[in-house]
This record gives sequence, C-alpha cells and structure tokens, in this order.
Amino acid sequence: MNYSNRGARKIHGALAAAMAIAVLSLSHMALAETAHTPELDKLIAAAQAEKRLDVVWGPALAAHVGAKAIEAAINKAYGTSIEVNYTPGPSMPQMATRTIEEVKAGRVPTSDIFLGIEVSFVEMLRQDILMPVRWQDYFPAITPAEMPSEGRTLVITTLFNGILYNANLIKPADVPHQIADVFKPKFKGKIASTPYAVGFDRLALANGFDNVKAIVEKTAEWSGGLMRCGENDRISTGEFLMLFLNCGSRIPDNLKAENGGPLGSAELDDALATSMTYFGIPKNGAHPNLAKLFAGFIATKEGQDVIIKVASESSHLVPGTPAYEKAQGYLKKGDKLLAFGPEDILPRAKELDEYKNTFTKMLLK
Repeated sequence: MNYSNRGARKIHGALAAAMAIAVLSLSHMALAETAHTPELDKLIAAAQAEKRLDVVWGPALAAHVGAKAIEAAINKAYGTSIEVNYTPGPSMPQMATRTIEEVKAGRVPTSDIFLGIEVSFVEMLRQDILMPVRWQDYFPAITPAEMPSEGRTLVITTLFNGILYNANLIKPADVPHQIADVFKPKFKGKIASTPYAVGFDRLALANGFDNVKAIVEKTAEWSGGLMRCGENDRISTGEFLMLFLNCGSRIPDNLKAENGGPLGSAELDDALATSMTYFGIPKNGAHPNLAKLFAGFIATKEGQDVIIKVASESSHLVPGTPAYEKAQGYLKKGDKLLAFGPEDILPRAKELDEYKNTFTKMLLK
C-alpha cells in the first residue's frame, strides 16, 4: 500500500487538529497556561500517585539522558514530582517476546511502556496484550493517524530511509537523490548495504517484489561489502562512500557532530520508505497512568521538542517538527511517502518476512 494521498490526508488532519503548545524553552508560567482537559488533570493526579515509571529499552530516545530529560519536562509542565527509572534493555524483538510472555502469564511487565518499530507490534496486537487508550481525552492535539489500532499504539518518531554518505568524498552535485543515482559507475564497489536488508522489504510492499528484487540484485553487484547501522566510522573513514539503504536519516549536522566525521544523509525521492517508532502500554502494568502521561506527553509538540533536542528525532505527524516539515516537502513535490503502521503490517507480516529473508540472502551472497 502506498500512502501518498492517504499520508497527505493524515498529515493535513494532524495540522488541523494541532493545538498551540508552548515549547520547552518557554517559561514555567507559559507552560502552566497550556489548556488541560478534565481527563488530563485526573491523569496527572493518578500519575503523581504512582510516583515512578519503569522503562526498559535500548539506546532509542537517547536512553538514560532522554528519559531524564522527559522526566524533567513533565515535572515542569504539570507540576509533578515523578521519577523515570530507565534500564538498558535487549533488542525490540526480544523485548516484545518478553512482554508478551509476562502479560500472558499474568505477571507485571518489566517495562511499563513498550517501545518498538512497526513490526515489533505485530504479535503483540495479535495476542491482544496492549491496552487501548483514548489518547485524545487527555491530549486533544493527538490525531487518529498517530494512534492506530484503537489507541494500542502511539507514534513517537519517524525516520526516513535513504543513504548515509561521506560528504568529503562525494561532491554535493553527486549526492544521490534517486535510486538510479546510487548505481553510477564511479560508486561501483564503494557502497555498502546492511546484512539484514533494511528498508527493502517495505519498498517491496509498496512497489512489488519483482521491482525491488531487481534493485537488491543491483545493490549486491555494486556493493563493496556489508555494514550494520551505527557503524558510521566505516563511512567517515572512507572504507565505503555510502550506505544504501540506511536505517533512517537523522539531521546531517547531528550525524557530523556525533561521529566527528564528514557524514551526511539524504533521502531518495523514489524510495521514501519510513520507519516509525511507537509506544504501547502493556496490560498488567504497575504504573499505567504514569505510562499514559509519559507517552502522551512525548506525542505532543512540547514533548517532541524534548526528544528533538536530546535524540534529534521527531514524528512526521506532529506539525512544526523537522520530520513533519520534511514529509510536507515531499508531499508538495508529489513524491510518495511510504508509511506503514502496525495495522497495515499485521495482515501482511508473513509476506514481509519472506521479502526480508529473500533480500537478506541476496545481499549476503
């Protein structure tokens, strides 16, 4: 399914529904003036009574630093004194399996909130272990597009697949902006791809298996090797000129600052697959009200400002964020924005697995 028109409707709907919420840098007085619904006031009181939120996930959202930044922002915005207890966790698939087992056994989940990408939620939705939440009762600015699966999932960030490249070795005029640009003779043997074929499976869902299979075959032919996402030094040192496809572009300046090297990122106009992260609140959680307050706050513009600052990530469904502006730019050009949610992947999960397995084998050869 491609989301060119549907995505436009979702984004424009988000713009129409958005509230004017003060950004983090505003004074405490300005934050206090932000309108609260009666339901939000009740949620704040219930969250304060629970006092501590336990969250377990990997390095996403700047890990401990991000958790503490969000804790401080919530306490400032709502006059609470809650604590966010962050513990480094396993991979998203491993954490999903653990959470499913805990809920099905009637145990308290290790993490009050599950954080994962779309595919991480497939089995969780199938086994009905996440709470449905009426997010708009608390945060009216949250739109239906942001809370699919009857509120069991909540969009937090959006990354756009594309390329990561060495900006010192690739001139601005040579930076690829179409898939065909990647396969210029000058790049042969100097590009890398991932050993898990990131992004190609989503392209196949939208554009058909055979079309994308041909792209993966070309990638294997042009590739000088494979690298994992995060091994950015292999690009900055010039071992490879670029990574195609990457695991999602952040702000290029942030990439340069993080890695101390000449790293840039670019999206490809004909391969605008996105990877979105979501929150889900498991049933049987020890702190359900605080989990709702934490997750819902991040989905607001005020909360987005916090994670933009600490993690350089944002949601394309929240007006005013970098991801939103980027998505709007593509839609205005008439490009197809491919955004698959958990409810889209659920009925096609087996198909998606087959694509990924096939493309992975092709790249490993």
